[in-house]
Amino acid sequence: MLIDTNANLGPWPFTPVPDRPARAFAAHLAANGIRRALVSHLGAVFLPDPMPANRQLFAAVRRTPALLPVPILNPALRTWPEQLAECRAAAPLRAVKLLPNYHNYNLRAAHLTEFMAALAAAKLRLVLNVRLEDERHKYFAMRLKGVPVKQLAQFLERFPKHHVLFTGIYKGEVEQLAPKHENFSVEISFCETTNCLELMLPKFPARRLMLGTCTPLLSTRGEVDKLRGAHIPARAKELIGSTNAQRFFGL
Repeated sequence: MLIDTNANLGPWPFTPVPDRPARAFAAHLAANGIRRALVSHLGAVFLPDPMPANRQLFAAVRRTPALLPVPILNPALRTWPEQLAECRAAAPLRAVKLLPNYHNYNLRAAHLTEFMAALAAAKLRLVLNVRLEDERHKYFAMRLKGVPVKQLAQFLERFPKHHVLFTGIYKGEVEQLAPKHENFSVEISFCETTNCLELMLPKFPARRLMLGTCTPLLSTRGEVDKLRGAHIPARAKELIGSTNAQRFFGL
């Protein structure tokens, strides 16, 4: 069984990607060997208040148990405590996701201290998205860059008791962070190098890597094949494909 730690419902304004209903989306993932997926809603990326999209997410996955909701919150909004409470009441939560670059705040922001304390009290994991698109493929009017590695490092230093999952992170960025920080894991969708996993494992442990596809913005089949075709030990494939996600998200 494969678990996808970075999947998305909803449309994307700059690319004609499939906007599948939840059941069709789960069937698409299952056709590629993915039986469970941690899912957010792309509508929350561009809304000043992400909650309308989060409500769509909860409604969409309610009767599709293969899809586990990961709402997107914006801790720069003063209403985040009420929004976190609403999300927790809407469905059993395992994690929430942050998009600092899209929501225009710095990971050095003071309000993150209270936010992280609230996640710890609620026993929720944090998924921190670095990018949703390769910078070279962005619509010409969108000049957002991925969250800088320096900010990611400072965040890990600031919250050493939190183990964070980075999504949308490049292989080179992982290798910059790895020597000094152990309180993070990564999903592999943006680690786009030939023989990627073979090259990463000597520098980064398999127990901190997870399958992620960034569907529908990236190819589901291509990301699954990245793991299936890797010349790495079977135990490492098992860890990356499902075991690490089960442990991290409490599945």
